[in-house]
Amino acid sequence: DDHKNWCDTEVSKTNASKTNKEEKIVSIDLKLDGAKAEVELVGTAIQEADDSIAKLTAFMEEASEVRSAGKKENLAAIKDARKAQDAIAEAVAVLQQFYKESGAIDKDALDLMQQRASAPVQLGDKPSTWEASYTGVADPKQQPGGIITVLEKISSDFSQMEADTKAQEVTDEKNYLEEMKTSGIEKARREKESEMKAQEKKRLEEKIASLEKSKKHTNDELGAVDQYLKDLSPACLEGDSTYEDRKAA
Repeated sequence: DDHKNWCDTEVSKTNASKTNKEEKIVSIDLKLDGAKAEVELVGTAIQEADDSIAKLTAFMEEASEVRSAGKKENLAAIKDARKAQDAIAEAVAVLQQFYKESGAIDKDALDLMQQRASAPVQLGDKPSTWEASYTGVADPKQQPGGIITVLEKISSDFSQMEADTKAQEVTDEKNYLEEMKTSGIEKARREKESEMKAQEKKRLEEKIASLEKSKKHTNDELGAVDQYLKDLSPACLEGDSTYEDRKAA
């Protein structure tokens, strides 16, 4: 009869709608679980990138401080070595002038000494022919322990120290610049990674919000369907109701 056909149709349609909405909720829950898991993974990746950025920043700051201190020390050492050489040169000049005036070194020998050459003091065959007012018997520059020889050796050491320090400064600066370049590139890469991951996390969170909104709406619809089935029960599923009763339900 008509009322039975109507009930069968309504119950069938409502049950199908109920099943559809239940399946939709299950699907949404699966999507939510996946999105939430992705958010967690992305959040971990962001934290790792940020930690790496912090470490690189600290390393670069420390390296810059060390380089600054090293440069200062190297420049001071170079300056001291240069000053020492200048002071020794002045001392040697004073000694040479003293020896010249004392007669221990003649003018030609002095000229040769100033050119880093050597010249022995010329002595006569007999003491009576000696004309020098200084009684030294050897060139003070050429004595194994001669003061000028010692001073020039010290000056040479300072010169080598200056050259070595300059070379070290060049090497230190080159290594520093290479470290800064490498670290800067890695830091920029990590910063970009963190930025992109943050954008991905934002999209995922927006997706989760949308899914949760959709789930709530579907749950509300499912609640309405369940209520309709309850309302249909007295008219279509319980007792011997009339068509009018069932239609009214």
